[in-house]
Amino acid sequence: MGFTSPQFDFIDGRFTHRRMKTLEVIFTKDLQATSGDPEEITATTEIINLSTGQLQPGVSLVVTDVDPGVAVLPNKICDLFLVTWQIVDTAGNILAGPFTTTVSDAVDVPGAGIGPSQTVVQKHDIQIGFCVIPVDTNEDGLFDTIFVTLHIDFCLVVAQEVVLKINAAQPFCP
Repeated sequence: MGFTSPQFDFIDGRFTHRRMKTLEVIFTKDLQATSGDPEEITATTEIINLSTGQLQPGVSLVVTDVDPGVAVLPNKICDLFLVTWQIVDTAGNILAGPFTTTVSDAVDVPGAGIGPSQTVVQKHDIQIGFCVIPVDTNEDGLFDTIFVTLHIDFCLVVAQEVVLKINAAQPFCP
């Protein structure tokens, strides 16, 4: 005489073929994008030392918002960052700005945007840097203008949807 219990249900008879969507990484790389046109700012004594062109002590450029975007073209990823920033002193007073700068670049990614599968783009480890260039535009020996260029370092990961055919079973406990 045999004993039957659902606790010892063998799973062998419950395997079925299933299709499951997942992502397959096709590209990953650390990149740097640089703004095309520098932001021109009239220099004041609160921002820089007009004779040396150095930023005054305690003055910093602060990012207040970053809005990343992306466009997927066949075999190409176009990155776009809208960066809002301002110049502040140690007390948090705004000396200039806010400014909004567009930083963009394009990267060749073989296989991106091609075929029926969806291309998924992820950017992470976004770091924003500034290059401040003082200029004496009227050649009187004093720096009267500063040009600010932004550069953004980031990691770009591109993946595509793929469909896997798997052989799976229902769980023991419904």
